[in-house]
Amino acid sequence: MGWRALGAGALAGALAGLAMPPLYWLPLAVVGVVAFVWLWQTAPGPRSALMRGWAWGTGHFAVGSYWIVEAFFVPPADYAPLGIPIVTGLAVVLGFFPGLAAGVAKWLVGRWPRLDGRYRRVLVLALAWTAAEWMRGHVFTGFPWNPLAHVWAFATPLLQGAALVGVHGLGLLSFLILAAPMLGWRASIAALVALGLGGVAGQLVMVPLPADGPMLRIVQPNTPQAEKFRPQLAGQHLAKLVELSRQPGFDTLAAVIWPETAPPLVIEPGGRALAIMARAVPPDGFLLTGAAFSKNRPEDGVWNSLLAVDRAGAIVATYDKVHLVPLGEYIPFHRQLAPVSGLIGRGSFEEGVSRVTLALEGLPPFSPVICYEVIFPGAVTGPGARPRWLLNITNDAWFGVSSGPFQHLTSARLRSIEEGLPMMRAANTGISAVIDAYGQVVASIGMEQVGVLDHRLPKARDITPYGRWGDLTTLAFGLLLACLLPFRRK
Repeated sequence: MGWRALGAGALAGALAGLAMPPLYWLPLAVVGVVAFVWLWQTAPGPRSALMRGWAWGTGHFAVGSYWIVEAFFVPPADYAPLGIPIVTGLAVVLGFFPGLAAGVAKWLVGRWPRLDGRYRRVLVLALAWTAAEWMRGHVFTGFPWNPLAHVWAFATPLLQGAALVGVHGLGLLSFLILAAPMLGWRASIAALVALGLGGVAGQLVMVPLPADGPMLRIVQPNTPQAEKFRPQLAGQHLAKLVELSRQPGFDTLAAVIWPETAPPLVIEPGGRALAIMARAVPPDGFLLTGAAFSKNRPEDGVWNSLLAVDRAGAIVATYDKVHLVPLGEYIPFHRQLAPVSGLIGRGSFEEGVSRVTLALEGLPPFSPVICYEVIFPGAVTGPGARPRWLLNITNDAWFGVSSGPFQHLTSARLRSIEEGLPMMRAANTGISAVIDAYGQVVASIGMEQVGVLDHRLPKARDITPYGRWGDLTTLAFGLLLACLLPFRRK
């Protein structure tokens, strides 16, 4: 009771965080979720359940988000003292969502005694958990990092259910499986059988798809973040990108792909840098690069963009990042509160208008996804005709060799599964990868390595249920399980 219950909750949540990529210590996920359910069931009321769930969530997200601290220590590290307090505060805020699930579920069970059965209680809690996890991805611009279903990312067949019900629907099923020991040995055996059947079904679904698309080259320059934007090194960094792009096989490529903000300067239409970048454009193809992009003058705004550059050095297509990182990429109301935003940041990117599907000659239509945008389920494709592949460019150099880049890659894999689309992923310091439509990493460049990755674009699947209907499939799955609640027999 009391502070002991809160301490146990925080410890259990932290242990469950170690089951996430890249460690995958799955038994700790069972321990963490079972402790969450036990603390919830023994809570005397909704308020106590909320506080225990909040403590569990704070411990969980402190472990799952520690890597953000790394960014505060990148030189010149002006805000290094704020790193640990801010990340701790973020864990406290994110912890509210498991707490909300616990409090609401406790209130529902107390309000309607018909729900107060051993199996029904856990199902109510699982449904509340899933609703809170969905909210975490939407409230205050959302931060759906490390949803529960990511504990299965070590076995790709177990992730295939996301094509049906999305990562949150898979998380609902995951909660029930991990919580099964709370319900006795019969439920535990049933959970293991369900897990085995899910793995077999996932493997059967994964029919081999040929990589028969155009040949693409991913460039990973491995530029340290502390050196990336030093003016005296700009020419050197740009020359390195061009040199890597022009390695043998260059003439056979349909496109060269550079990471997020790869050129170490603001790119302007007609600027001198474009003439240098044009040397990285294949004879009959394009350079697809992330860039800090000014459409007129930097004083009028800079966007975090993807640019398609042709052989003549002209920008033929653009995508401006829509979902910016609050306080990382922009200061809210930075134009209205210019003096204040100038004191607390180094400037703000402008927000893009909408996601897009780009169609370029010689390339199947694709939807660009810049960095952090890839963690948002159901929000990675543009309107209109369905793209045939996803392009994810990112710069994870801010976070060193921490768990962050590995967890980021897992999110990218889930988006490919949900949409049934392959993905080409270019990262500055890693992990760059070719991901097929089943979320399998078929080729990659590891962390902090310099290199290029040439690969034909894998084939897309037919549109998946989640790709067609999005979160409605998650809702339908939750309602289907909720229909079991009125039944008395277990």
